[in-house]
Amino acid sequence: MTEGPEVDIRGGRRAHWLELVFDLVMVGYIGQVAHFLHGDPGWAQVLVFFALFAPAWWAWVNMTLTLNLFGARVTPVVWAAVTVAMIAIGIMAAAVPEALGERAWVFAVGNALIRLVWMLPWIVKRRTIGVPLWRPIAFSALPAALWLISVAVAPPARFVLWAVAIAVEVGLLAFLGSQTAWLQRTLDVDHLLERVSLLVVIVFGESILATIAQLDEHWTLASLGTAILAFIAISLLAWVFFHYASGSAEAGLHRLQTAGRIGALRDAVMYLPFVLIAGIALFAAGLGTAVAEGAHTLPAGGAACIAGGIALFYLASVVESLRYGVRWRDVVLWGLPGVALPWVLVPLSAAVTAAAVVAAVVLLIVVMIGLAELNRRRMRAARASSLVG
Repeated sequence: MTEGPEVDIRGGRRAHWLELVFDLVMVGYIGQVAHFLHGDPGWAQVLVFFALFAPAWWAWVNMTLTLNLFGARVTPVVWAAVTVAMIAIGIMAAAVPEALGERAWVFAVGNALIRLVWMLPWIVKRRTIGVPLWRPIAFSALPAALWLISVAVAPPARFVLWAVAIAVEVGLLAFLGSQTAWLQRTLDVDHLLERVSLLVVIVFGESILATIAQLDEHWTLASLGTAILAFIAISLLAWVFFHYASGSAEAGLHRLQTAGRIGALRDAVMYLPFVLIAGIALFAAGLGTAVAEGAHTLPAGGAACIAGGIALFYLASVVESLRYGVRWRDVVLWGLPGVALPWVLVPLSAAVTAAAVVAAVVLLIVVMIGLAELNRRRMRAARASSLVG
């Protein structure tokens, strides 16, 4: 997308408490879905995790975007809409263990309800913002209809309808059309960044709760030591996100909005956080398994969850940096090792205890922090040199 002229844009709104309550329900849902990753998950369990995480993620995106554009003031109508969406997500979370079986109809109805709730503001405001009527209907009503129809359809066709419903939402967001100029003026990127950051905080918090739960269930000296190492690993990965990623994200998002690169901004706050948060969930599930195993060998599936979680975390960070306009040579020093090095943990898990694997995770993240700091200093030196020149 070509850069547009600079325009006067709004910003600075803080997240409302109602949005944070919704996030708590959302994280409860993520915790439910993450149960598929405990123990020694195979590819089937990982695919189920992503398949069930995706519809809830797009429900969160719909809510966040709608309130960003239309919900600066929380009216009783907005409160009622968010409450209905929270109820739907909560019921979906309870249905997750049997979402592919006898509770599939509950899962489908919950997804349909959320889509219909967030369609209404777009229809009401369509003339003001210049959105044709067909777009909110196609984006929300069509997926809702597919979710409802799936209730009466037997597997595997039911799951095909679910995939099509999600694909409609993802696909329409890829084609913003005439809305680009309006979004450039209206989106509050500070609010969007805060929403994503707060959700990441809560997901990290859920990771700690999962570690505590596993320690409570497996109260041994080895599990205690592993849990302490897991806490350190979670804290270090959170440090990476908030010390390095958040600062660059704030400047990057503002650059994208000012330049009119709404497609890149969409990727940075909608598509890529899905990968980032999924990576944290995988990471947490693997650490929980390691705490449970303690002095025993960590199952390959658990090690793969830890490795895959770290790799997805860094992959999302790399792609986000590139979407902000950062040059590839300025991310390769930390990006390539962040995606590749964690996979060493999988063969290592077959030779050492689970506690030793988590110790290796801590060391790995410390190395990654060192590389990030080295890269930051190199970039500062390069900028200083160019100014002198």
